Amino acid sequence: MFRLRMFSATLIVLLLLISLGTATADDPQYGGTLVFGAESMGDSFDIGFWHGFGGVHVIDTIGEGLVRADFENGGALPGLAESWEISDDGLVYTFHIREGMTFHDGEPVTAAAIVRSMKRPVNPDDPSYIEGMYMYGNQGTGNWESLEAVDDYTVVLTLMQPNATQLLVFSRPDGVIISPKALDEFGTEVGLNMSAAGPFKIERFVPGQEAVLVANEDYWAGRPYVDQIVIRAFPDEAAVLAALEAGEIDMTLYAPFTSVPRLQDSDTIRVEVGAPLVDLFVGANVAKEPFDNLLLRQAVNYALDRETLIEAGLNGFAEMPASLLGPLDLGFDETGRDVSVYDPDRARELIAESGVDMPLAIEVAYENNRFWPQLAELVAADLEAVGFNVTLDRLDAGSFWGKVGDGQTQLSLNQRSTFVPDPHDKAILMSRAGAEGSQTQHQALEAVDEIDALVTAGISTVDTVERVAIYEEFQALMLEHLPYIYIGYLTPPIFVNARVQNVETFGTAGGRINLREVWLSE
Repeated sequence: MFRLRMFSATLIVLLLLISLGTATADDPQYGGTLVFGAESMGDSFDIGFWHGFGGVHVIDTIGEGLVRADFENGGALPGLAESWEISDDGLVYTFHIREGMTFHDGEPVTAAAIVRSMKRPVNPDDPSYIEGMYMYGNQGTGNWESLEAVDDYTVVLTLMQPNATQLLVFSRPDGVIISPKALDEFGTEVGLNMSAAGPFKIERFVPGQEAVLVANEDYWAGRPYVDQIVIRAFPDEAAVLAALEAGEIDMTLYAPFTSVPRLQDSDTIRVEVGAPLVDLFVGANVAKEPFDNLLLRQAVNYALDRETLIEAGLNGFAEMPASLLGPLDLGFDETGRDVSVYDPDRARELIAESGVDMPLAIEVAYENNRFWPQLAELVAADLEAVGFNVTLDRLDAGSFWGKVGDGQTQLSLNQRSTFVPDPHDKAILMSRAGAEGSQTQHQALEAVDEIDALVTAGISTVDTVERVAIYEEFQALMLEHLPYIYIGYLTPPIFVNARVQNVETFGTAGGRINLREVWLSE
């Protein structure tokens, strides 16, 4: 279960300074256009594939799954299903679908339509089927024994093994239900013609640039307040900031963190501090020299000055790390902070113990966007201070992930967002099934069987107390082997025009924006 924890004193003071005036006594108003600034916009919204965060923001705004995620409290909220029951053995889920709902194209939302959409990734005969729709793997389809529409408004899912996250994964972007009419009419091009059942629907899409969304008058929870939402991609943080200050966008996650101090004095912009739902880390390729050597991974861990990385690289918008799990996750063990600590003398001792000749030439890869270049410079300085000779490999996003996927990185900087409020969402990174093509190539670890068993146990165990014990053991094992070296838990600034009211910051902090209840005060 999620549990609220205090941010650092710096962030509390900052939040108090920059959020004055966010409360309003006005009643919510209907109307207006909200423009959201995104860091990218893909060429499709097909939920079977990753199209960047801009695409996820669109899917979250137009889509609806069986349930929605409650990021603040860690549970599931009703979506297309108004209620559900789970059998005592955790194998049978019975969903009761709301009556009278329609998709954006007018097609009725029925149990049969929902089952059709959910079976899309495992039905090669479906006209919309595309081989390799990897995002659907998050839905746990390999563990489904059967999925049936037993009547017009009842869906029954039977699992082969219990899955503690099965309910919550239906709230993911890849859990959005697509109209059968759209699947039939557009086939493999349905991603360019998405028809879902969420609070907004697509009016216009310019691939790579923007999506224009309009309020769904027939949304089951009632028409949203805002008439129109434009989600627009910008080439870099500077362009996002310029558009924000010019009043061209109303909300973004992607303005530079360095702009916060000056925006504190703005009459038209406020900054809200998000929850720590995103892990930042250094991934070590354990299958490739020199970081197949545990002593060198440990040396990197102790070489990093997290306080400086957070203050200078992230402008204070992070909490000190402990492990792969975050402070709001079930089973989080804060004692990991005793390992994720700055100790350069210990780093030098470990390097000497490794027997490696110094200075050792290494390469650090990272994406050429957001705060990554600054963080990379600081990481390099810390590593060079203990004897490494660092080359920085600055790559565009496509080149970065291509190099990671080919297993050619040594160290790489990246993050893990929280797409569902469950620790498995991060633990799955260490699953053997996803090892090849990962940042760490962790199939090479001696402990891979033990780690994989804990990941499997964490998802197949439904008892909360037992899951806590599993994830505590998982965190300890990860810290023992250090395929990931932790930088911090991001508490991101959310940049909002003063006229935008009722922003939900929990899911937004993890990249899952929720604009259902947002309204404009003018």
